[in-house]
Amino acid sequence: MSDARINKSLREWWKDLQKDRGARAELRRCDRPGIVMLHPAYARLHARLASTLNGPQSDYRLACVVGLLAHVEEDRRDGRLAKQMGGSPPAVSELRFRRLLQCKPNELYVRMIRIVRMLDKKVPLDDLIDSVFFWNDQVRKRWALDYFSVTPEQQSN
Repeated sequence: MSDARINKSLREWWKDLQKDRGARAELRRCDRPGIVMLHPAYARLHARLASTLNGPQSDYRLACVVGLLAHVEEDRRDGRLAKQMGGSPPAVSELRFRRLLQCKPNELYVRMIRIVRMLDKKVPLDDLIDSVFFWNDQVRKRWALDYFSVTPEQQSN
């Protein structure tokens, strides 16, 4: 599902962004992907990836990923994002997780900013990139399987 060239470029871009506190702060203040697209850091990255992107949908998805990466402080290479959200107790409540699975691509950005913050800004970069860039039913299914495999069933009284 993932594109190794895009992931590699985004990972390198994220590492460079960690050194540019001003650009990181500006990108973190972007409240929607359309605003991210107006930032010079996005434009430079987009120019590097232009040959691998497929039109406006890809531009929007790239902006979502770029905006989210500005919120990430540490790459957790030890797992998958949805498993990190789950657990006992889960880092992300089951209700919030279910709402996340139901959201449309245009709602994903704001919800994922909250999730990244809830995970102490430490997430597996490659999984974040793939999941947000390719947000679809296949990703939702994978996330549901990952989350619920590590999260105990809620007991009702």
